[in-house]
Amino acid sequence: MLRGDQELAGLLRDVCDVEIFPAFTAPQDEGGHLRYNIPGETFACDGSGSEYILLEDGSVGFWGSEGACGRIADSLEDFFEFMVNCPYWMDYLDEDEYQDAEGLAEYAAEVFEGHTEGAKDTGFDLPAAQLELAKRLGLEKKGNPAEILIRFCRCTKREPRFISTYTENDGSMHSGTGSLFDL
Repeated sequence: MLRGDQELAGLLRDVCDVEIFPAFTAPQDEGGHLRYNIPGETFACDGSGSEYILLEDGSVGFWGSEGACGRIADSLEDFFEFMVNCPYWMDYLDEDEYQDAEGLAEYAAEVFEGHTEGAKDTGFDLPAAQLELAKRLGLEKKGNPAEILIRFCRCTKREPRFISTYTENDGSMHSGTGSLFDL
């Protein structure tokens, strides 16, 4: 649907900083230096060049242009629900805030309010655009995204974790933990 509707794809890009590719591609490999423990195909990126990868088990992985790597959603449906309800999701990566649903809801409201205020400075009505995007994608815009954030947190920690390994020219290797909360 997003590949065939440029207006909708543009709305996703504006609200969530997610750009859908016209076709699946091989994940970034940094000239053959980068490998992943779970195979997949890249379907989208963000403005920094980070990639969203549909993994072979149907979950969605994230590879960050700064080296972060981990699972982000258990399915494409969960991915889009997460993106729509928690735009600029990396700002929600304070694991200390995930101790209870009530505190997480307050934290999420503060993060979103910051995004809303920042968008107003550029003349963009983030809440209205977010509602339009949710409607057009057939998703529910939740007033309280705590449940979605808790699912995201669990997903980032489930085994096997999605891990990238970078091999230097000298043969030394560097791997992450596979948890996006370890950034």
